[in-house]
Amino acid sequence: MKNLLQKPSFFILAVVVLLSTAAITQADPIEVQTWHDLHNMRNDMAQTTVYILMNDLDETTDGYSDYNTGAGWQPIGHAQDRFTATFDGQGYAIRGLTINTENALAGLFGQVHFATIKNLRVLDADITSSAGTVGVLVGSLEVSDIENVTVSGTIQGTGQGVTLFGGLLGRQAGGLVTNCASYVDMELVGRFVGGLVGQMTAQAQIEQSYYKGNITTSNPNDDNRWIGGLAGQFGGGSMVTDSYAMGDISGTHIIGGLIGYHWRGGASVTNSYFVGTVTGDADNAPVDDDGNPIFNIGGITGFSNIPQPDTDTDESKLINTFWDTEVSGLENSYGGGEYPTDNIGEGKTTAELKDQATFTDWDFTDVWYIDPDVNDGYPILQFAIVTDVENVSEIPDQLSLNQNYPNPFNPSTVISYQVASQQHVHLSVYDVTGRLITVLVDQQQSPGEYQVNWDAGQLSSGVYIYRLEAGGQTLTRNMTFVK
Repeated sequence: MKNLLQKPSFFILAVVVLLSTAAITQADPIEVQTWHDLHNMRNDMAQTTVYILMNDLDETTDGYSDYNTGAGWQPIGHAQDRFTATFDGQGYAIRGLTINTENALAGLFGQVHFATIKNLRVLDADITSSAGTVGVLVGSLEVSDIENVTVSGTIQGTGQGVTLFGGLLGRQAGGLVTNCASYVDMELVGRFVGGLVGQMTAQAQIEQSYYKGNITTSNPNDDNRWIGGLAGQFGGGSMVTDSYAMGDISGTHIIGGLIGYHWRGGASVTNSYFVGTVTGDADNAPVDDDGNPIFNIGGITGFSNIPQPDTDTDESKLINTFWDTEVSGLENSYGGGEYPTDNIGEGKTTAELKDQATFTDWDFTDVWYIDPDVNDGYPILQFAIVTDVENVSEIPDQLSLNQNYPNPFNPSTVISYQVASQQHVHLSVYDVTGRLITVLVDQQQSPGEYQVNWDAGQLSSGVYIYRLEAGGQTLTRNMTFVK
């Protein structure tokens, strides 16, 4: 046996077997169907554990009143016992989450570490907190992946001192957030406040995500100062890419359309934009020697800190990143401090921000999309065509099938549709002769919005027909593939 273990081929085989065994263990999911099931996830948060949401959870679901009254929901995971498992929402929604707490962490999850949370909607959340680190999805996230998550609702905060509030996450240390949306209105006292994340550090990344809402902060001292449409405090090699914020943002004196306080360390924002207003509070801002309020307000960043002597090579930048000068009334990308490069963002008129020609280095094949009838004509992320509805918490009232985008396409396109009730859904593609090309969906689905990617790269150019069948209804549309 000893000789066998010394042989490289046997050692490699042993490693493969061990990894396969671990994968099999992790692939056996635990179903979540009630609020009790969701609550009990805190009893097993191991990294090999996988949870899958099997249906929407709302006020009609068993256990709602047990966990959403009084102090309300207690987050899953905390500093001494962090959530490290996988939670797959499978496109379902958790509605009406209610939290009223003085605890240090608040959200659906409290503290997560090396975890994965994906394909989930947490809608109509109502959170009130007087302390700590707060986000609708997660209070404090460490080196974890968040993918395809939409949150909506309100956060009210009254805490003093170092408090972190974000629509999605209170704090993000490392990890990746991608294809996420926040529709959370915030009215609070907080030092670090962001539409998506209160604080980003330790090479945290946000990609293809957005915030739509309003942030109002008021505090009779300058602790309430680092407010941004995407992130309140941003640094430590973190990155924001292909993202945007739309809304009205007000704070004490350090406020930016995308970033409140950019403390550098190689942190950069790329291919992103802001549309909205940014205002300070003259009554509570610090004042100069003449008694005039000191504001650090910018279309992109409130304040960029001056490099320290040992960071002369700092590469912090605002690359191909814009804000609407007409809506904001601001002519400067950042309010105070300085940047070490010429990449400091650029103001654009409303017309320019609605013109694809403005975005010369942006990906309008797979990432972005412009349509005058969508997102008020501003660029929208392709995944957001489905999630970006007037009221994200509404259930569709009828079966509907949207026009694919892009169209014409080469070689892939996205087909989106809405399901109004629990039913079997069948989505298929045919050629013009009526020959079945492929079946994209054939399963039971709950009410909500869905999207499917289809790659026609192996087919010939031409017109194809896609057909949606559910609940005795049939809807069809045409799409054009051009090589």
